[in-house]
Amino acid sequence: MDGEANSLRTLLQILAEPRRRYALYHLRRHDETTVTRLADNVAGWMDAVQYEPLSAEAHVYIYTELHHTDIPKLSAAKIVRLHEDEERLEVVRFPEMLSNLLDVTLEYDDKES
Repeated sequence: MDGEANSLRTLLQILAEPRRRYALYHLRRHDETTVTRLADNVAGWMDAVQYEPLSAEAHVYIYTELHHTDIPKLSAAKIVRLHEDEERLEVVRFPEMLSNLLDVTLEYDDKES
């Protein structure tokens, strides 16, 4: 149970950041992607939430945050692996608990957008 509690805590920390949730929605449907494609997809979610297009600077910020903050967290949780070229991203595992939690957060995020 202790390992399960730690796992749940880790997943909840990951899901607390909207950018990571949006990334995980994409990764749940696509086993492989690029950081650029993922950043574009996340930007689309963020556009919908803000009701206005994001600036070019905001897109760069999203890419940078994904690359330097969010992907390392997902990688540390052994959900994704960033290939050596630093652009290709691959889903390593998608735990059932994560998928179930994403179903709940997706309902919430859909209402927000």
